[in-house]
Amino acid sequence: MTIKKAYVDTLLGQIHFRYGGPTDAIPIIFLHQNTSSSKMFERTMEKLCNIHHVIAFDLPGFGESYDPPDFDSISQLTLPIIEAINALEIDEFHLCGQHTGAGMAAEIGVLLPERVRSVMMIGPLLLTNEEKQWYRDNFKGSAKPDKDAQYLRATWEYLETNGAGVNLEMFHDEFWQSLRSWRARGMVYGCVWDYPFEGFFELLKCPMLLMSAPDDVLYQGYLRAKEARPAACAVELRGSNFEAYLDPNGTSNAISNFLNKTIQQIK
Repeated sequence: MTIKKAYVDTLLGQIHFRYGGPTDAIPIIFLHQNTSSSKMFERTMEKLCNIHHVIAFDLPGFGESYDPPDFDSISQLTLPIIEAINALEIDEFHLCGQHTGAGMAAEIGVLLPERVRSVMMIGPLLLTNEEKQWYRDNFKGSAKPDKDAQYLRATWEYLETNGAGVNLEMFHDEFWQSLRSWRARGMVYGCVWDYPFEGFFELLKCPMLLMSAPDDVLYQGYLRAKEARPAACAVELRGSNFEAYLDPNGTSNAISNFLNKTIQQIK
């Protein structure tokens, strides 16, 4: 089934999204990681949309969504996503987020507990203070455009360091997305390590699926989340920091199996 594209209006601008699958099913809403876009989930969505209604948003400042005002809190990205969900008149939904998107999924799950049926996270942000400091030191800002085009090389090398080089087509897509989002991704790196994910994670009451590849930069967060919430389903994937693109079979199977189990428990 073909994944389609559309826009939804919010107070500050239009949110772009990808969607597919039967509209009478409770949707799975995907939230991408920093530097990426909804395109990262397209291969996984294609595997799911024969049965599941799937929606993936471009966060403000990313993909084809509007450019937000300067922000210093990830919650300032979460609120327009909730606005977009409301504008689409979605009452109940599942959430699946990766990295920054995983944090946002946990936050929305806490803010809208009566509407969020489950939360699925690829690379949850459950980090120690020492780990947060390491990430602050090693993931900060972004290369802005310059006349000598040095930012092109800097962005390319950033993605290569994080494992994008294993698939040239994806590498090209992520490169373009990173260039487009240079303002927003710098602001995300300026505040994501201070995001109170631990509090959201502790307050989540809905069923949870935890996922990560062993070579994901946030694998330690996955292991710590798995230990903290032993009742949650936990699945290891392949694909470094790009699991949904590089391992769509593993990702879609983990999601389908989890949702089937969750639906049976509710019944």
